[in-house]
Amino acid sequence: MRRRRSDDLPRFVKDHEPPPFHSRWRRRYGLYLVAVFFVCWILYPARSTGAADGDGAPAVKWSKYAYSLYATDSAMLCHAVLIFDALAEYGSKADRVLFYPEYWDTAVSDSKDRDSQLLVMARDTYKVKLQPIQMLTVEGRTADEWTGTWDKTVSKLMAFTLTQYDRVIALDSDITLLQHLDELFHLPPTPMAMPRAYWHKTKPWPLTSLLMVLQPSLDEFLHFKKLIARGGNEALVAAHKFDLELVNERFEDSAMVLPHRPYALLSAEFRAHNHSAYLGGDSGEEAWDAKTVLEEAKLVHFNDWPLPKPWIMWPQEGLAAVQPDCGLSLLETCMERRLWKGLYEDFRKRRRDVCRLLSVPAPEWTRIQGGGGEQDQQQLANITEGTHHEAPPVPGEGEAEPEVKAASGESENGEGERERASPA
Repeated sequence: MRRRRSDDLPRFVKDHEPPPFHSRWRRRYGLYLVAVFFVCWILYPARSTGAADGDGAPAVKWSKYAYSLYATDSAMLCHAVLIFDALAEYGSKADRVLFYPEYWDTAVSDSKDRDSQLLVMARDTYKVKLQPIQMLTVEGRTADEWTGTWDKTVSKLMAFTLTQYDRVIALDSDITLLQHLDELFHLPPTPMAMPRAYWHKTKPWPLTSLLMVLQPSLDEFLHFKKLIARGGNEALVAAHKFDLELVNERFEDSAMVLPHRPYALLSAEFRAHNHSAYLGGDSGEEAWDAKTVLEEAKLVHFNDWPLPKPWIMWPQEGLAAVQPDCGLSLLETCMERRLWKGLYEDFRKRRRDVCRLLSVPAPEWTRIQGGGGEQDQQQLANITEGTHHEAPPVPGEGEAEPEVKAASGESENGEGERERASPA
């Protein structure tokens, strides 16, 4: 029987041509694009907090970290500028802060007004945040009386007042910075991190304040300020080491200890015969290699008593007596001696090129040899203390404090100003 077809019933299968290929392609890849867009939208917040340096680490807000230095005289001001210059050269991203006496100014009066020139250079060239302050000083005293000796190195503790930062690296200025130290800002949370003075003969080695990674705290600063007001041990104050006493008493048992290798290499290490303390043991498993040690070091702290600091010229007799002896060999030179001399020559060259200052004339070697110990050492090492070159009063700004100027003069080749030792 032939079935009847009814057009009134719904048709479930339509006879039609398949869609063109380009229509199917457009629909399929349109879905792909929507999926890709959705994934990117989901991942965008995570990527927006990624590292600015492209290393996959979280982004760092560098405005929350700072290097802190202080200057009490023209020599220290120059050396702080040298460190800021090095930080800029090595690509450090953290802020830079300089504390200096409040009676200094940035009004350059003439070509010889070196302090004002250096302050302006720090501010404009190296983007340093200038902090004029009343410098901290501690007076020496015995059990019965004040002694009249003073120490300004405690001014480095002003770094604790920088509470606008999460972490601050406070440095001494008698160093050569060989690499930036930005990685120390990312240490685990701790109020203080410092290396130990590995060159001390007895253990436990004390902490050394030449490098402090600290968490700013006004309470901590006020604690130190109260101790400073009481006065300090006469010998420590005279030796400019009272700041060491303070930080060791406070943080000896609680500070995070930074490895002195590579964060606290002493220049005298190149003169030593036994390097086990620096290398980290006396097993003899690691051979001393002066070039490798210097290449891995982050900084070098100058201390080669009885020779003075690098901004003071060497007495020739002293140089012959103190320089690395090349293992008591008959060789005219060796790697240790070349590197050691190179550190001093580099410091003096940068001091001349950046600060336009030449070295202080050498003291008499007989005076150093016949000195009365550590107090004489520090007096000679800090022979430029008080040699200010601050600008004269600016009209309309009132009277300035009396100036204390070092004798100075232009060098024959016009390369800069020669500082003179202040009277003993």
